[in-house]
Amino acid sequence: MKDLYIPTQIKFLAMFLLIGMFLTGCSRGPIQASSWPGVTLADNTLYIAYNQFVQAIDLETEREIWRYPAEADRSQTFYAPPAISSDGLVILGGYDQKVYALSTVSSRPETVWVFEEATDRIIGGPAISGEIVLVPSADHKLYALDLNNGQPVWNQPFESDHALWSAPLVDRDTVYLASLDHTVYALDLESGSLIWENDLGSAISDTPSLSNGLLLCGTFEGILFALDKETGREEWHFESGAAIWGNPVVKDDVVYVANVDRDAFALDLANGNELWHQTLSSSASTSPLVSDETVYFASEEGAVEAFMIDGGDPAWPSSASILGRLLADPILVDDELFVPVMENSECIVFGVNAVTGSARCVVQIDEG
Repeated sequence: MKDLYIPTQIKFLAMFLLIGMFLTGCSRGPIQASSWPGVTLADNTLYIAYNQFVQAIDLETEREIWRYPAEADRSQTFYAPPAISSDGLVILGGYDQKVYALSTVSSRPETVWVFEEATDRIIGGPAISGEIVLVPSADHKLYALDLNNGQPVWNQPFESDHALWSAPLVDRDTVYLASLDHTVYALDLESGSLIWENDLGSAISDTPSLSNGLLLCGTFEGILFALDKETGREEWHFESGAAIWGNPVVKDDVVYVANVDRDAFALDLANGNELWHQTLSSSASTSPLVSDETVYFASEEGAVEAFMIDGGDPAWPSSASILGRLLADPILVDDELFVPVMENSECIVFGVNAVTGSARCVVQIDEG
């Protein structure tokens, strides 16, 4: 097994996950964990996986449509972002090592199937491609399941050398998978067979990004790699100086990425050259968001900051301030950012006006 390299700059986040996973890794029974929200948007509905519940929120009314389970169950904890199929099936990965498929045609979700063969927690979000559900697990395996019945569709799951914390990325017939074993894998979607692999020398926690034939991966060592998607060959790399936790975002051939040392960068997609650099309020553990003229960064200690994509000047007079820790990726809908937050006693999702930076609570905490 390859060593798991984690630089000293990763403080709270690394301790939260590594202690929870590896020091208690010998335990295989259901456990209760304190999680941050995993959020997915589909058809104007916000799906929030957080602690003992998954909620569906109508964004038009900002009211709860349903929650699962109806009553809190201490054996169940969720924070992997749900995946939503084209016909509304909701796929959930749990900290209880199970994968759930829910039908949501009524106000009460009904369990369609449950997959119970994983032997460790589901931390990364599932991904759906056609009739295949791809589920990464901390047991080092990527499972491919039939969307309709939850049965395996590969002869055996693909197995890496370390835990899988991030959702896979599917591009046509190829699955790209990042692992804590330092390696990026390209797999055949139909069979799960290996196409290529590239050891980047440091753990990778988030999903790669794909643009113009380049696969972009940030590592705990603080290096952003651009790989040829067909061969895995390195085209260029950029040294950010500290661990990169979130995945990079690309718009108009510019790469936006942040690290845990408060640095936000804009890079040329063609060669990795730095275009501009800004310093954030605190460590960034999430992925940026980009609109037509503005890029947004959420930093861990409760700030959301906006910069003009042309030159990197601040877009707001001051950053949006949110009480709580920002560790999950925000979502941009029209002119509002929906920002998941933890360690806030009243609010689970804030809305931040993308033009002004004003913040409001959208979804309040309700323990049910």
